[in-house]
Amino acid sequence: MKLLSTAYFPSIAYFSILVKEEKVFLEKHENFIKQSHRNRCTIATPQGRLQLSIPLVQEGNKIITAHKKISYTENWQLKHWRAIESAYNKSAYFEYFEEEIKKIVFTKKELLFNFNLELVQQLLHLLRLKRELIETNEYKVTGDIEDYREEETISETIINFPSYYQVFSTKTGFLPNVSVLDLIFNEGLKSIKYLSELK
Repeated sequence: MKLLSTAYFPSIAYFSILVKEEKVFLEKHENFIKQSHRNRCTIATPQGRLQLSIPLVQEGNKIITAHKKISYTENWQLKHWRAIESAYNKSAYFEYFEEEIKKIVFTKKELLFNFNLELVQQLLHLLRLKRELIETNEYKVTGDIEDYREEETISETIINFPSYYQVFSTKTGFLPNVSVLDLIFNEGLKSIKYLSELK
């Protein structure tokens, strides 16, 4: 079993863990870590990597992830969708997945963890995968479980990211380990084979 943190449109490395495991734990009770994949993702654009960040309600220090609230004072969902649409509307599978992904982006949840959970479940559903995502009921002290709560740990597990077609690769070169959205829009259901074969 592996232990992951919550993540917004997770990276390819993160998603490869989900593909290879029947069950994973999702950590709800860690102290929330700012400027991390918990509320940020990276997409591939003509200018290179673009980071999208979900704004959060500021409630002081040491708020556990389970209690972290999304801020809707600005229309970040529209901004994020426009960026995604602009980056991927010429990709091979954009039209195939567009409506489902758009629906995910515009889902309105109070808590970040719940938003991300539904998002990951929907992405698994789009890839026709069934995985059990188990929410922790207290902070998980690792023993016989592999800890992948940190982005660096996840990225370090993959030795090499084979290139696949990206819309703007002639301008930017191949951009490895961006959001799994990039892989899904460019490779469709072939994404499963790519993710499962990552070494």
